[in-house]
Amino acid sequence: MGTNELFTIALDLPEPWFVADVSFNMDEESGVPELHITVTFPQGSRFPCPVDGCGETLTAYDIKERTWRHLNFFQYRTYLHAEVPRVKCGAHGVKTVPVPWARPGSGFTLMTERWILDLAKEVSVKKIGEILGEHDTRIWRVLRYYVEKAREKAVYSNVTAIGIDETSKKGQCYITVMVDENHKRVIYITNGKDSTTVTRFREDFEKHQGKPEKIRIITCDMSAAFKKGIEENFPDSARVIDKFHVIKHANEAVDTVRKEEVKGNPDLKKTKYIWLKNANNLTDAQQAKKNSLMRKHLKTARAYSMKVELQDIYENCQSRAEAEARLKKLCGWMIRSRLEPMKELCRTIRNHVTVQTWK
Repeated sequence: MGTNELFTIALDLPEPWFVADVSFNMDEESGVPELHITVTFPQGSRFPCPVDGCGETLTAYDIKERTWRHLNFFQYRTYLHAEVPRVKCGAHGVKTVPVPWARPGSGFTLMTERWILDLAKEVSVKKIGEILGEHDTRIWRVLRYYVEKAREKAVYSNVTAIGIDETSKKGQCYITVMVDENHKRVIYITNGKDSTTVTRFREDFEKHQGKPEKIRIITCDMSAAFKKGIEENFPDSARVIDKFHVIKHANEAVDTVRKEEVKGNPDLKKTKYIWLKNANNLTDAQQAKKNSLMRKHLKTARAYSMKVELQDIYENCQSRAEAEARLKKLCGWMIRSRLEPMKELCRTIRNHVTVQTWK
């Protein structure tokens, strides 16, 4: 069995395709070893018209040279070359014949794209590009194609709970992510973090058979923009501020108190994470340091105690009535604390909580 025949079998090429040439060389610029496989077809081969339902089989009208990146062959970067036939159909004109090893418009073989999809579950796109020796924009094109194909088939008619959050891509460039909370899957991503992100989501949601009136709970942060977008687009849903963002605001308030107090109290230097970490994540030395500082009646210690009480409300309250009573008491403590960051935290909580009265 010759080399060409061996590679024809290895690539699982259907008739009339076969490997006509295999060559190994070294890329002069990168110094990377390469394998080049040339695929062709016998003269006079007939191909079906690519238009669905046509049924015509035709000989090649002309050819177009194409190259695809294939999976590496050991240490060799592998490329597949072929003269792709075009056929001239009386009903549909000149059409390019699809090849069995790659989808139309792709610069990668199907096997390579499958490998990219599998690897993307484990590592970054940048890393995949480094492994393949390809620019990451080419990898993103593959992922974007298959994500869009999958989303075309997505049906959201059974979605009843949504999570919304924004994240920064670079600097102040934000994207907003929508998650199906019941099935733990991302169902929409869009640029920005204003109320129109929710509007765009609703429009896409409805295109996939989603019913806005069926959404009972939407979890998000304290963003006024999200609040506005939810009220306009999902008026029948309850907005829930998730614990993560509430505690994040509390941590920021505690740290603001510490930053102000450390100016006159050197004992607080290099203690930032003592106040921000949960007690069970502190080392013995950090816990001992915190215990010592707590006994000194510091402003930071008082602010920290308020944060701990807020966490305890989340973790141990058994009913809404109990949580509301303790939260109202905590907010009263914050307002009377004479600590402006904690008073501001209280005002933020009051602006988003659904307790009927705070007096």
